[in-house]
Amino acid sequence: MKIAGVFFLFFFIGSCFAQGNLQFNQVKLVSTVETVPVGKIWKVENILPSVRPTTTSWSNATLDFTILVNGQTVYYLSAESKGSLYGNGQTGITSMSAGIGASPIWLPAGTTLATGQNILSLSVIEFNIVP
Repeated sequence: MKIAGVFFLFFFIGSCFAQGNLQFNQVKLVSTVETVPVGKIWKVENILPSVRPTTTSWSNATLDFTILVNGQTVYYLSAESKGSLYGNGQTGITSMSAGIGASPIWLPAGTTLATGQNILSLSVIEFNIVP
């Protein structure tokens, strides 16, 4: 009986703080400035780049992929190439990338989203907030 009471207590407390459930609505490609509608949440899943996401050069080069959230630049991904030219004509090139692109970005209602540098469009999943 005590276990059932504890379970009920946790369930009751959890339901008091719940703000609703998420229900899939649609998949979007965002390429211009758009605003998350009231009663919706967007999950930014990935980017569709407008350029090749790697760089090659005899010297150091960086290629940034940015998005705009509420008009502010966010560095979604940076691809970097470190290259060097040796006296014998051989090259040593390594490529690496860093950024928040490995994780989704959740945006609440009223947030604006737009593509930035080197991004054609953004892959977004829209959810309805169901009470």
